[in-house]
Amino acid sequence: LLMTLAQQLEPLSGAIIYNKEEKEVCPSLILPKSPDLQNTTVRELVCYGRLPYTGIFGRLHDADYKAADEAIARVGISHLSNKYINALSDGERQKALIARGLAQGSDTLLLDEPSAFLDYPSRRQLMSLLQQLAHEEGKTILLSTHDVELATDYADQLWIIQDHQLTKKAPQDFSPEEL
Repeated sequence: LLMTLAQQLEPLSGAIIYNKEEKEVCPSLILPKSPDLQNTTVRELVCYGRLPYTGIFGRLHDADYKAADEAIARVGISHLSNKYINALSDGERQKALIARGLAQGSDTLLLDEPSAFLDYPSRRQLMSLLQQLAHEEGKTILLSTHDVELATDYADQLWIIQDHQLTKKAPQDFSPEEL
């Protein structure tokens, strides 16, 4: 579903409807698997999220570096800015990938297991940040997770897909058996 919404896969049928219109969406897709980058710092990785704005010559400008630095700060890894990606823990790498998605500046974030590799406090911090982005900045956040407890604490709406059936409603409207 996330790959289809991100236009990485063709829909098996139907169309993607966004704000009641059939149109292409330009979301940030954040996957838990990071690219194998050997000599790339956290800041450089996050700056890759700005590539859609660099024009034909691919040059970053001050605004791009500022967006990257702000995204790094938002996920709480400013102290890792100059550290190489291959020297990070899995959780630190996951935060860097999330920062890259935030730096892109899309109105829609699609995240696959964003709390994978994170410790419990970092999971809650991330979900709080995503909730803040949705409520205060109007971003659309769609994420997949197996952490039902975390999802029910922070989500405005849960979509549970089971046996090819979709059930969607507010977390408090689900019975414990449905979760």
